[in-house]
Amino acid sequence: MKGERDAAGQPEAEGRRPGDRARRPAGALLAIETSGGRGSVALAVDGTVVAQRLLAEPSGHAAALIPATRDVLAAAGKKVSDISGVVVGAGPGSFTGVRIAAAAAKALAASLEVPLYPVSSLRAGAVAGQADPPGGEREVRYVVFDARRGRVYGAAYDVGSGRVVRVIAPHGGTIVDVISGRPPVGTVFMGDGATAHEGLIGAAGFPVRPAPAGVPRADALVGCCTWMAVDPAAWEPGYVREWKPG
Repeated sequence: MKGERDAAGQPEAEGRRPGDRARRPAGALLAIETSGGRGSVALAVDGTVVAQRLLAEPSGHAAALIPATRDVLAAAGKKVSDISGVVVGAGPGSFTGVRIAAAAAKALAASLEVPLYPVSSLRAGAVAGQADPPGGEREVRYVVFDARRGRVYGAAYDVGSGRVVRVIAPHGGTIVDVISGRPPVGTVFMGDGATAHEGLIGAAGFPVRPAPAGVPRADALVGCCTWMAVDPAAWEPGYVREWKPG
């Protein structure tokens, strides 16, 4: 039986506890995230992010991707041939943005014959720009992306002690759907969708953490990847469908 996948194309390891990860590969890993307005490319060497470049304009992500990749490689003294794996933000988010990262990552992984590791962009948003809770504590982080026209994408993760455990799978809907789904007590909301609906979320008794919390970046993909590789030729990003509670 093959491992299951979540709604954003992130493989779920069969027989593993929630939040467990396969062993991180050694060497230079290139990470690409362009699901939102601020794309990024990062290079990690043996698990440590050594260089990152931000892609400022969404309309220019495709054109900026190759120069940014060259920049992070040069900053680390690496060549394209040194890349031992590619990590990619699998969405949800901008359809065009998600496709840009997916196409580039698939092409690189296939041409270099290295593993491809997809990560939900919502999962990356749960750890981006913020540290683990102090003192070994954990907190539930509900990441909400603005999907326009009153719609949102969301997912919740229990974060702490270096682990990220999904507690609510990626879904689409409205912010009322999210709140009606009864998030756990103490949940912290983040992401541009949460900021856009801060009044409603606050009225429901939940705090909203400002950016950069909830904004997926390439370095965060590396930090929360489960290291479950997929076939570059067969993998496609999963676009979250409309979600209704119950």
